[in-house]
Amino acid sequence: MANSHDIILHGKIDNGNRKMKIRVIGPQEINCLLLFLRPYMPSILGATMTVKTTVKEHELPMDFVSGSGNYYCFDIYGLKKETEMEEHYTLLAYGCTRFFVAKMKNGKDLDIPIRLNEVKSLQFPLKNIKEAIFPIQVDHRPVSRYTFYNKTKFTFDKIWIIFFKQSRDQFHVFIHVGQKLDFTLPFDLPVATVCGVKIIVGCILFDSKTIRLSTIEINTKTTNFKTCFTKAEYETLYNKTIEFIKTRKSHFRSIEYFYRNKSEKYFASITEDHNGIMKPYKKDHNGDPCSIINGRLDGLFFSTAVDFQKNQPFKYSPFGQLRLHITARFLFIPNLNLYFADFYCHYKVHCVTVILTRKEYFADNFCKARLKKLDIHNNPFVCLKTSKKSNIIQMCQGNGLRIEVLNTEALNIHEIIRKRQGHFKRVPIMGRGESRPNGIPKNENCKICNL
Repeated sequence: MANSHDIILHGKIDNGNRKMKIRVIGPQEINCLLLFLRPYMPSILGATMTVKTTVKEHELPMDFVSGSGNYYCFDIYGLKKETEMEEHYTLLAYGCTRFFVAKMKNGKDLDIPIRLNEVKSLQFPLKNIKEAIFPIQVDHRPVSRYTFYNKTKFTFDKIWIIFFKQSRDQFHVFIHVGQKLDFTLPFDLPVATVCGVKIIVGCILFDSKTIRLSTIEINTKTTNFKTCFTKAEYETLYNKTIEFIKTRKSHFRSIEYFYRNKSEKYFASITEDHNGIMKPYKKDHNGDPCSIINGRLDGLFFSTAVDFQKNQPFKYSPFGQLRLHITARFLFIPNLNLYFADFYCHYKVHCVTVILTRKEYFADNFCKARLKKLDIHNNPFVCLKTSKKSNIIQMCQGNGLRIEVLNTEALNIHEIIRKRQGHFKRVPIMGRGESRPNGIPKNENCKICNL
């Protein structure tokens, strides 16, 4: 006897094949079922169904061949519809079975009960069959809205079943129909939350008010991401930075150069392959993992750190043996905007990241909507002081403090050298002598720079 959380698989033999139906028995809060049905063979994907529980019996879209070795897998997700305007569901229960269709006499009935259990720590579906490489890009829109997209465009509409896991016990399912993936979550996400998304792409075979049938064409790998700071969190991080600077009794000193350490191979490639144009590239994941610029903003990092005694750039380089010096007043000019972007440490030195953008360009508009804007002439980090004779760049200096500038525009090294606004110098390397490919996350145990 089935209880209130059971689904019944009901089958009957017909000339060596078995036709099967599902009978739905409650519960009332579950008003839709999502079903994955497939032969127990990793190379065969099978079919997907979404059915309304108001209809108590549905025929399954497959002939079940009886005989030795014919196993089938059946996964059922009990869903609750969230809104009438869009296909948005929360996942309440899950059940599965693997069954064998034996050789039996015609007319013999078979019932297979499937228990639906409440979701506690559910994993993403279809993990035991082939997962395709189908990159899912995650885009952020203020305040904290996220969009999933892929550039692939199909000739005909596809059904996109989007599994979205917000936390251990919050699982959402969205069903989107279209030629390409471009789906925005209908709610803001909390800050600093690890989320995951997995998508099943199929071709619609049948669609009515009570049932939708589709194939399974693409089963994507899971994409994980961490939600970013909003402007409110950046304001809090900025205040923490100011408090830290006060404890270091920091002061401003003028600097002559911004500098960039890289390998000889890096600069040779710019000179020989790119006509001297040093182009910005994607910011890595160094620093706070919740920083909105990670993996989203293009830029070129420059250091401002100097030796306290000589007021000159540090003698050693952790990132390469060739150093490009650029005159600070050439790079840091009045018609640019400045933004606070990060405050982090790697156990010893605390670093502040500020971003230099050209007004009303893409990078500037990106930062304006997401980061804290600074007055380029008056801020706690690096300032432009103008006078009738010349501009002076002043940088905040303090023990255990570094200010780094992310410049978002391409630079012509040939022109900079020709105009005598910069020069190269070889320096001794320390440590690895190069940056790590994906950067180094901040020290998560630091009580100074973590929110």
